[in-house]
Amino acid sequence: MFYIAVLMLFLYNVSAHPPYTMCFRVKFYPHEPLKIKEELTRYLLYLQIKRDIFHGRLLCGFSDAAYLGGCIIQAELGDYDSDEHVDNYVSEFKIFPKQSQKLERKIGEIHKNEFRGQSPAVAEFNLLLRAHSLETYGVDPHPCKDSTGTTTFLGFTATGFVVFQGNKRIHLLKW
Repeated sequence: MFYIAVLMLFLYNVSAHPPYTMCFRVKFYPHEPLKIKEELTRYLLYLQIKRDIFHGRLLCGFSDAAYLGGCIIQAELGDYDSDEHVDNYVSEFKIFPKQSQKLERKIGEIHKNEFRGQSPAVAEFNLLLRAHSLETYGVDPHPCKDSTGTTTFLGFTATGFVVFQGNKRIHLLKW
């Protein structure tokens, strides 16, 4: 019954808004991404997490955001080079939906000081390691307001339905 309602809603939206764009995505959030042996699978999971970060679906604090951004910059650019990477080089990359100059400076510091010598594959692995530890890993959060008007997020996971305030899980209803 649920699938029929979703299909009807989809068909309504398709007929109402040409041109038509259809996307099919499968999200895969393994419980232990570090045990993935196939390099291509790890890379595809990295791309998925990078997309979640860009679209604001992986909620995290400032220090985690700076670390994740540093991993992405290291994977994209390699080691920091003072001749090649001038002052505001991080701002050329759109990593987060609301990317501040303060965050960009911190990402640049982390890239310069912590990731020297890491290959792109190691930087991607480090991103997966940190992302896996976040409470919003594997969650598709939807913003809403609670009874007091505070912004919260509702999300669905393989284990159940979760409620977040900021990036902290405050409630879990298991399936």
